[in-house]
Amino acid sequence: MTRTAQSSAAQSSTASPSTARTEVPRTVVIGAGIAGLATAALLARDGHAVTVLERNSWLGGRAGIHRESSFTFDTGPSWYLMPEVFDHFFRLCGTSSAEQLDLVPLDPGYRVFAEDGLTVDVPYGRDRVRELFESLEPGSGERLDTYLDSASDAYDLALRHFLYSTFRSPAALADPAILTRLGPLAGMLTGSLADRIDATVTHPLLRQILGYPAVFLAMYPERAPGIYHLMSRLDLIDGVQYPRGGMHTIIDAIERQARAAGVEIRTGAEVVALPAAPAGRRGTITEVVARTESGLEVFECDHVVAACDLHHLETRLLDPAYRTAGKQTWAHRDPGMGGAILMLGVDRRLDRLAHHNLFFTADWDANFAAVFGEERSLPDPASVYVCAPSRTDPGVAPDGCENLFVLVPCPADPSLRAGQPAFEAYCDRIIEQIARWSGEADFAENLDEHILVRRTLGPGDYVDDFHAWQGTVLGPANTLAQSVFLRGGPRRPAGLRASRLDNLLYAGAFTAPGVGLPMCLISAENVVKELRGDTSGGWLESL
Repeated sequence: MTRTAQSSAAQSSTASPSTARTEVPRTVVIGAGIAGLATAALLARDGHAVTVLERNSWLGGRAGIHRESSFTFDTGPSWYLMPEVFDHFFRLCGTSSAEQLDLVPLDPGYRVFAEDGLTVDVPYGRDRVRELFESLEPGSGERLDTYLDSASDAYDLALRHFLYSTFRSPAALADPAILTRLGPLAGMLTGSLADRIDATVTHPLLRQILGYPAVFLAMYPERAPGIYHLMSRLDLIDGVQYPRGGMHTIIDAIERQARAAGVEIRTGAEVVALPAAPAGRRGTITEVVARTESGLEVFECDHVVAACDLHHLETRLLDPAYRTAGKQTWAHRDPGMGGAILMLGVDRRLDRLAHHNLFFTADWDANFAAVFGEERSLPDPASVYVCAPSRTDPGVAPDGCENLFVLVPCPADPSLRAGQPAFEAYCDRIIEQIARWSGEADFAENLDEHILVRRTLGPGDYVDDFHAWQGTVLGPANTLAQSVFLRGGPRRPAGLRASRLDNLLYAGAFTAPGVGLPMCLISAENVVKELRGDTSGGWLESL
């Protein structure tokens, strides 16, 4: 139910949260990224009347889409990992991944280009991965087996007990499967991912193959807890898939589930205030005020789910009396990394590229120091990720052309943004580096002639589009202090105190279990569990 801001002022003095409550709980979700849309779809199927408010004109948040001159670009996430998480979400919605997505297995899963000229393909299938490791470092296969066995066990344990959890009851963590592993788990949390890699391989490129998944967590191997070696289960055992049509087809599919369940989705609706009724030191949000093309609109609510940037919510939307942290707390939190993003439409095929490509610098320490260290700067040369989906899916580019999405991890620095001469010159150097390292020499010599479409984004653009804290491209880093239950839950934002608002919940990258599309999907289900009072570990069997 909505009304104008003027009528809201007249009614709020006489109506209380209890008298305004209806039999069907009214829930407002702030943000239509994957977490917001998924939360809305699940809550609607669980009996809520749900409205989603999205400030932008598009859905998907960072997982957006850009179309230009017959090229179609995903603007954010491009790896389809943890397929069982998507399978489970769609099952809860009464459908399946197979019905909603056209998934294509990738072989090789990705190609790696080293600065010294070495190029290797990481194949599909554990046995073939073992052969690759043995070919580069004879005798490493047995140690890799130990590493991957541990990664697989840790992943299964996390999926069953740590990811689908509200962390509201210690009993959920008292499962024998956890208790019997307390010693190894403690070692995984106190040691780093780099430590585990050191004990497994010495070849520089193999070390980078095992270490690069830390970037998916907005970190680097030396700072990532050792438990995150579980990420190698995803690419080296399970393999990588691609939804034909692009990653945004996932957003389209989740939007379909939300609308089919009766969710109202409003774009161009920026939330500007969350008035609350006080009750001692706590309070209850009584309505959500959003700026739309019609002016200020008020949305009555019983629950509010913040699937948006937490720093913006805390510092701009909440009354100071209900904020969970001050400036000092935010100063000690880690926003993760920023990203220099390039979307390039090229007038020729680049046959030396695979679908996923990783370009690794020889001096990784210097690269990560530039991104995460005390003296931060744009790394040059840089470790770079390049997605060329047109290698798999001709429909995303015109005939004979290539579609490239380029991500360069960089400092979370809002001063870096598209259009600045220095930033664009840096992007030019990155394109030249990709061309040289991949062996596309003629392409490198005539860049301007071959690039038909060019769009760049920097951390400052993420601030503009998503109110992103410090321009973070993924969300807060999954450091030890910002992981598992320390990252928070549906009632407590990451690293902060529990909410002082009884009907405010959290979903998305700023809460548990973390950053990335699968984790945001899981956070949506954790909101449902919280509102049901379900304190168990593990996913819901049904709605």
